[in-house]
Amino acid sequence: MPLPQPRQGNRLRIKDRPLEFSFWPMERTSRRYGLGTRVFATDPWTVIRRSVERRCPSTERDAAFALIEQAEDFYTAAHSGVKAARPLLLYYCFMNLAKGFVLTARQRQDVNNAMHGLSEKLDPPPNNQELTNAWLDSYQTVAAGPVPPSGQKINMFDELLLALSAPGLGANNVRLDLKQLMPQIVPGHRLWVEGMSASEKERFIAIERIELWQNAQGKQIWLQLYLLADDLKRINISHQEFLGRARLANTFHEVACNESKDDRKLMCFEQRNTTGYGHRPSDSVPGLVQSVRHLLWRTVLAVPPYRKYYAYPAPLGEHPQILPQIASIYAVTFYLGSIVRYRPHHFDRILAGKFGAFIEAFLNDQATQFIYLMASEFAEKEVTKAAIV
Repeated sequence: MPLPQPRQGNRLRIKDRPLEFSFWPMERTSRRYGLGTRVFATDPWTVIRRSVERRCPSTERDAAFALIEQAEDFYTAAHSGVKAARPLLLYYCFMNLAKGFVLTARQRQDVNNAMHGLSEKLDPPPNNQELTNAWLDSYQTVAAGPVPPSGQKINMFDELLLALSAPGLGANNVRLDLKQLMPQIVPGHRLWVEGMSASEKERFIAIERIELWQNAQGKQIWLQLYLLADDLKRINISHQEFLGRARLANTFHEVACNESKDDRKLMCFEQRNTTGYGHRPSDSVPGLVQSVRHLLWRTVLAVPPYRKYYAYPAPLGEHPQILPQIASIYAVTFYLGSIVRYRPHHFDRILAGKFGAFIEAFLNDQATQFIYLMASEFAEKEVTKAAIV
């Protein structure tokens, strides 16, 4: 059957320019939403500190600054040439950064007695091989509120999810398998594929572009995603299967597209439902972006377009354990840090195993990406590396 035609409309333009997609295309001014800006930074920690100054309540600011200072020290120590302790140093960097973010986002007034919210587990023998049979038990945090109830402690992993405006755990003892968390990491993903069986295919699919569209007469806006058709052929899944695996089937459908890039056919997926607006479409753009942001993965680039976006078409059985990008990085780092702290000889075995190259790439490359992604969350702007020599 022929594909339906795209919805009638035009690219959404703000100040006579097509609005570029990002997680923060608009920013709230004192009166209304204005056009968002991109921050170029050779040092993302400076951006984080300035964001704390701007957003964090004065009563919690000293605590947030101290946590950020310690996080940066852990990050510096992790990149000082140490190897055996690097996972643990990175985890404490990430945890302190998450605590500072929870305070800055005004989610809590106190993280003094916060728990990890994760514990490392291993299946019983004979299926007790580190990493491949390891899993994390995750714990729901206490009820929402600036200060935890007396005698109750908050759990940082769930707090991070909520601070990222993602759904929280919703229950205690949610199981997170390392073998399902590892493929959710973009850098080094092909090394994970190489460590798997010969039948395993790459999962991340690059999105060529994301466009915001508008019907001015009907006062509606929506998104369109463009992908290269042969990317799906390469991993041997159909267009409809891609939508289901990428958790997009309920919100997007394929529409006719006659475009190509470098003689490679593009396909277009359009949002099924539109988002209405009143006087200005820009006021509804943040909500539109929020509806899809946890379905997308990103890499931070130092050159245009500065962010590369991906969809993650995972097997349906793994969907309950798919996390927002930042949370999956955090969880894998917690596991590696726990191994290094309590059983360092097992970490050596992991590095010598079939996923050793993936773990090496994760520890070498992912930390800087994580800091830039978190800097963006703190600043509520896209923070990217400055290409300065």
